[in-house]
Amino acid sequence: MHIPDGYLSPQTCATFYAVSAAAVGYAFNKFRKQADEKTYIQLSVASAFTFIVMMFNFPVVGGSSAHITGIPLITFLFGPMASTVASSVVLIIQALLFRDGGILALGTNIFNMAVAIPLTAVLISKLLEKLGLKNEKVRIFISSYFAMNIAALLTAIELGLQPLLFTKAGKPLYFMYDLKTTIPAMMIPHLLVVAVVEAAMTVLLYSPLKNFVAINAEERRGVVS
Repeated sequence: MHIPDGYLSPQTCATFYAVSAAAVGYAFNKFRKQADEKTYIQLSVASAFTFIVMMFNFPVVGGSSAHITGIPLITFLFGPMASTVASSVVLIIQALLFRDGGILALGTNIFNMAVAIPLTAVLISKLLEKLGLKNEKVRIFISSYFAMNIAALLTAIELGLQPLLFTKAGKPLYFMYDLKTTIPAMMIPHLLVVAVVEAAMTVLLYSPLKNFVAINAEERRGVVS
């Protein structure tokens, strides 16, 4: 889902930079009020995991890439605010040091992954719980699956709208493929493979890691001696 530079118009990049900056700033302000030193350490380790799994990506038709992210896992372990902050840092490092995703497109990539995935995962999980789905693992699987596909759909729409909105003399200025190409190109691999793997990995790792995070949280509150 990393969009490289040159595929999005300056207007699109500027818009998503503004939106992402506001979202990440809000998330960081919320997160720092409830975090302590151990939380930062644990989140750093989780971020390193996210960084590693996102480096294994493969290109898809339409100018982007498909890969698992680890973001739903961080979301369910630490909450959406922490997940947004940690994921944004990972995406910034990838863009600046490894050119995985463009610098100009960074705001868009942050919005699609660091903002949309945590928010979608939490909202769907809460909705499923209100609807009576008690099984936590099933909720996490479904929420992670839909969150990944929402992120993929956002990427497809952003790319696919470029030749419709930004042309000169009938020719696309930034990206040549429209929605008829970008949506199937992004959604098919995510619907059938990527989101399934992401959801399964999240469920598999959540239970043991949740216990570790919970124990340390109790220690920080002085509940555990």
